[in-house]
Amino acid sequence: MRLFFIPILALLVSFATAQEKAKVDTSIVKDVDRIPEFNGGSRSWQQFLTNNIKLMDAIEMMDSTQYADFGAKQTAIMEFTVCEDGSVCDVDVINKNKLSPAFVEETLRVMKKSPKWKPALKNDKPVRTRFRQHITAVLIDDL
Repeated sequence: MRLFFIPILALLVSFATAQEKAKVDTSIVKDVDRIPEFNGGSRSWQQFLTNNIKLMDAIEMMDSTQYADFGAKQTAIMEFTVCEDGSVCDVDVINKNKLSPAFVEETLRVMKKSPKWKPALKNDKPVRTRFRQHITAVLIDDL
C-alpha cells in the first residue's frame, strides 16, 4: 500500500461577525484587508503537514467497516481562529460526521500543534479572524 497526502490550499475563508471597540478587540473580525497566512506560505504549510501528520497511525486505527464507510479519500474541513498574535485556537473539523474518527483525531492533533501564522489585518492592525482550511488524505493500494 502506498499512502499519499495532499493538502488542499483552496483558501476558503469563513469569518464571523465583528464589533468595533475602543479597548482591545477580542471579537472575530469578518471583513479583513489581508487574510491569515501560514508563515512561509503554502509550501511551508504543506511541509508542516507532511512532517507532522501520521496518516498510517490513523489508517491502522480504522477498522474495515470504517474504511468502507469513509473511503480511501477523506477531506477534513478545518475551521479555526487565528488570533492577533498569530496563534491558532478554537480548532474544529466541521465535517467530522463524514470522516473516520481516526482521521478527525489526527487532523485536530496536527492543527493544535501548528506554529503561529501571520494574522489577518484590518486597517494595518492584526485582528482575530476565523479561517477555513482543507486537509485531504488519500490511501491508494497499488498492489
